[in-house]
Amino acid sequence: MSEFHVASRMQRHDLHKLHGLGNDFLLWFQPAVPEGASELAQRWCNRTTGIGADGLIVAIDDRVAPQFVLFNSDGGRAEISGNGLRCFVHALAARRGVDELETLVSTDVGDRSAHIRGALSETSLVSVGMGAPNPGPSLEGLDLTVHVDYRRADTVDLGNPHLVIEVEDPSAYDMSVVGPAIEAHFMPAGINVHLVSATESGVRMAIWERGVGVTEACGSGACAAAAIASLSRPDQGVFEIVMPGGAVSVEVADELTLIGPSSYVAAVEPMSWA
Repeated sequence: MSEFHVASRMQRHDLHKLHGLGNDFLLWFQPAVPEGASELAQRWCNRTTGIGADGLIVAIDDRVAPQFVLFNSDGGRAEISGNGLRCFVHALAARRGVDELETLVSTDVGDRSAHIRGALSETSLVSVGMGAPNPGPSLEGLDLTVHVDYRRADTVDLGNPHLVIEVEDPSAYDMSVVGPAIEAHFMPAGINVHLVSATESGVRMAIWERGVGVTEACGSGACAAAAIASLSRPDQGVFEIVMPGGAVSVEVADELTLIGPSSYVAAVEPMSWA
């Protein structure tokens, strides 16, 4: 797709589909969060009766502080998404008709820095700040041995909660079974569940996303996995996180930086906007 077509479609339409390594989103430009956005997310994200996506991003293009608001496919409002944030920045820059953009994005967990080059291309590389990792929910009372043969388990809070479980081979487990069974311990708040194994350059990871299910990639989860991996490899600095949909890089310092692609799929015109 030419640079002209990406920019013109972004400017002529308000609803678009993008993905970050197969973690796909509907992105809706609006002046404010519409009433009923949660219900629309459930309807539009349904892969059988709707358009199909892992989540709905409401994009508010304020020139001073563009705002990112995410609803998961179950209608629940999510705090943040690394893949979604990259798609948001890609769409924002293309809609403004600029190939490069450096900006702060307002999210439900604070402002996040972002930088993109090549925004007028179908696929662009985007860097987003993901904040500092903090300890997540307690594991007290959770017997993981019922579900997986694991080496260690840690929770991480990046504004949203993650459980990172080290196993020998993440692909040996059915995440559609293991994920919800483990997440049930953390209800009603829920948690993102990741099975990981160490590689020479970073981590391999399988994903169960809170409010969505099994996904091809999870940007904030990749950051959580990198933060835990850095505990045993403090001098490494940059970690490659390989997920079913592809790989991202995470720079680990006082704060985490996620670097990965965003791909534009299509402009979308639903039959009903309500």
